[in-house]
Formats: sequence, structure tokens, C-alpha cells
Amino acid sequence: MAILSLRPGAFRTRNPGRDAETDQARMETVRNAILMALADARRERDGLKQRMSMYYAQAATMLDTSEEYGMRAAADEAVIRSAEQSASNARKRVAQLEAQMEKFSALIGQLDGAPQETAAADVDIA
Repeated sequence: MAILSLRPGAFRTRNPGRDAETDQARMETVRNAILMALADARRERDGLKQRMSMYYAQAATMLDTSEEYGMRAAADEAVIRSAEQSASNARKRVAQLEAQMEKFSALIGQLDGAPQETAAADVDIA
């Protein structure tokens, strides 16, 4: 008794249309995950930009309302330094997020079959 039959027609493949649907569904799963990561990075970047503006405004306000540099109270100088440091850290993180977003956009472009140069601008997060 043969386990594997060599009869013609004994082995059938799936319908090519069904294979295409499965492949498309798989690609959409990956595409959606990348789009979610891109949306998360944009939200984080936008929030950091708002806080960064607040930190710079806080430092500017302290500079405007405090004494001259040599006469400024140590507490005022500490607040100014802290605000400037926080803004600097936020600026670095914004740059990291923008680099991630470029990579995510390039991946979407590859999945969509578009050239990478135009893919970053054309990505739509629905």
C-alpha cells in the first residue's frame, strides 16, 4: 500500500484567486501595523513639540522677569536651566521620532509598490 499516490490529479493546489486574497490580507495586516506605529510616532512627536514650546516659553518668561545674569537668584537660574534642558531633550527625541517616521513611510511605500521618494509624502493614516 502506497502512502503517496502518484495518480494524476491526486494533488491539487488552491485557487490562485484565493491565494491572492490570502496574500493581500497578510500584506494589509503588516501595512496596518506600520500605519499604527506611524500614527503613534506622530502623536508622540506632536505632543513633544507642544511641550518643547512650553519649556522654551517658560525659560523666556523667567529670563524676562528675573534679574540680569549676575544678579539672578540661584532658584531662577535653576528653573531656566531645567526648562532649557527639557526642551533640548525633547528636540533630540523629536529628531529620533522623525527618523522613525521616515522609515515607516518607506516601508509603506515598499508594501504599496511606490517609489520610496514619493511614498513618505503620500502615506495616509486613516
